[in-house]
Amino acid sequence: MKTDRHVEGSAPRRKKATAAKRRSRAAFIGTRPLKFPVTLRGQLVEVEVLPAVGTLTHVHYEITVSLGGKVLDWALTRTELERIGHAAGMHTERQTSH
Repeated sequence: MKTDRHVEGSAPRRKKATAAKRRSRAAFIGTRPLKFPVTLRGQLVEVEVLPAVGTLTHVHYEITVSLGGKVLDWALTRTELERIGHAAGMHTERQTSH
């Protein structure tokens, strides 16, 4: 017959750890601005950068391009992504992890 009481001198049983709840977005890292203006395809557009998926070593970003409040359905080229990354870096304060 089993009892629910703790036997003196024995270690308490551990329960299985529950898996962490997955968030739809990764935690925000640093002081990177969410929105900033960039010139793409000859137009001054507003770019919104949000962390989308985070792993132990990388953070992937969700980039939304809008013009006059209307979201544009653009497939960004590698050059445009580099320009957006450069502009984001110019608006970001440098931080160290120490």
